[in-house]
Amino acid sequence: MVDVLLTHSYHLFYDPKQIRKMQPYPPLGTLYAAALLRKHGFSVALFDTMLEDPSAGFEEALRACRPRVVALYEDNFNFLTKMCLTRMRAVAFGMLDASAAAGSTVIGSI
Repeated sequence: MVDVLLTHSYHLFYDPKQIRKMQPYPPLGTLYAAALLRKHGFSVALFDTMLEDPSAGFEEALRACRPRVVALYEDNFNFLTKMCLTRMRAVAFGMLDASAAAGSTVIGSI
C-alpha cells in the first residue's frame, strides 16, 4: 500500500496525431509532485498514462498499489491535448471514478 498514486491525463493512446509523430514527453509536473511528496516523507507510486492504455493499466496500478490517495494532474493548457481534450478528460474522469470505487481519496485538478 502506498500513500499516494500520482498520474496525469495525457493519454498518447487516444491521440492519433501524436501516435504518428511518436515523440512522447515525460510528465514533468507529475514527476515534480512525486519528488516533493517523497521529500516530505510520503510513499509515492507513479502511473504514466503516456504510453499505456489508461483504462486497463490504471486499474492494475490501483490493485497493485492500493493507494490511500490518488492525485491526477491535468495540464489543460497543453497544446498537445487541444485536438482531443474531450476524450482525454472523459478518460481522466473514468480514472477518478475507478479510484473512488477502489476506496481511495481522490484529488484532481481537472
